[in-house]
Amino acid sequence: MRYSTKNLLFILLLIFSTTFSAQASERNTDAERPSYMFDFTSESISELAALADGRRAVLLGEASHGTSEYYSIRAGLSKELIEHHGYNFVVVEGDWDAAWMVNLYVKNKPGAPESAREALSNFTRWPGWMWNNEEVLELVEWMRNWNDNLPDDAVKAGFYGMDVYGWQESVEYLRNYTDVLDGDAGTAVRVATHCMRRFGGDQRAYLTSVQRTGEHCGSDINEMVQQLNQSDKPRGLSDERWFGVKQHARVVRQADLHLRGMLQQGPFSWNERATNFNATLSALLGFYGEESRGIAWAHNTHIGDARAMDMGDVGMHNIGQLARQEFGRDQVFALGFGTYSGQVKAGAQWEGRRENMTIPDAQPDSFEAAIYSITQEPVWLDFSAAQAAEDFAQRIPHRAIGVVYSPANDARQNYVGTQMTERYDAFIFLPYTNALNPIDD
Repeated sequence: MRYSTKNLLFILLLIFSTTFSAQASERNTDAERPSYMFDFTSESISELAALADGRRAVLLGEASHGTSEYYSIRAGLSKELIEHHGYNFVVVEGDWDAAWMVNLYVKNKPGAPESAREALSNFTRWPGWMWNNEEVLELVEWMRNWNDNLPDDAVKAGFYGMDVYGWQESVEYLRNYTDVLDGDAGTAVRVATHCMRRFGGDQRAYLTSVQRTGEHCGSDINEMVQQLNQSDKPRGLSDERWFGVKQHARVVRQADLHLRGMLQQGPFSWNERATNFNATLSALLGFYGEESRGIAWAHNTHIGDARAMDMGDVGMHNIGQLARQEFGRDQVFALGFGTYSGQVKAGAQWEGRRENMTIPDAQPDSFEAAIYSITQEPVWLDFSAAQAAEDFAQRIPHRAIGVVYSPANDARQNYVGTQMTERYDAFIFLPYTNALNPIDD
């Protein structure tokens, strides 16, 4: 059931009129006041970071993969959380293997790339511009400078990936470690990587073979993961490099399940990828220790609780749901984003040419249109406030744009029914946004 536009506008009018009449006076954090101006200054960033402070996991979303402001704001929040609230790492919706090179760079580790640009150039798989862009570059350079100025024995802030699409690189990485592993683990890695390497990194060839023969590499991969988890760290490897080896194996396992899920109808493929997102976040928190805190960057459809969306009705889950279930809702802070119109970087088809596309005005019955009808200024909403929790109880269309986008089909394809206060803990609305800036543009 959804709000009528009339009812939602009335509710938002009450909320925003109360908020903006108070903006001239000193800001406060009254739990009854759910909305605030967002002015892109350190004050707005600090307010949001303070709201998230103390949570084990902060999940920072985006309404598209190609919007400059979403990346810049997330970078600002990540810096604030690392510097002033003790957060230990950023993990992004990117490949583990490519992000590992960025991690080496920000920590100034042996074998690290010479520069932040070189580190980000490892994101070559389409759409590499999701991470190889000027907005992320600024964050990576800041993280390197932050770490360089810490004492030698301090915990360095890390940068990691949580996606499964770079499984081919993980297979090759593991293959190169067989000589330093003990007997059982080395054998298990050789067997599992041999099974996957037979297909030359071609997932279509692998799926065709599975569909034709019914045989797959899953049991060999599971044995590899089990043996690595039971093995002692090889001599000469740092704790983090050993953690990375085992994480490569977990990536291959989840990628296999994700790929084979494509052969079934239903949510299986999506769910195995989403499971890897949360499992990677959880593993990193375990690696950094009991008091650690992490920041995850992913699309709104990943970080907002799936149970509050249409996708949850068909059995799909995501990191937003899984993290709340694992750590407790009070230990997870999910921040969503949205815009009324603007420009976005996207492709017309998968692996197609990237281009700047115009985002049409939000459809009239959407959450974005309702906010825009009240204010054309950037604002952020605190959905934990008592008034918001009471007023936004029903579902409303909320826009989501992927790396493949058709503005002409926006109204028909790009809205997800959402119970906003259950999906997110807070939300940033920007009336107009600009396209992301890839480094090689």
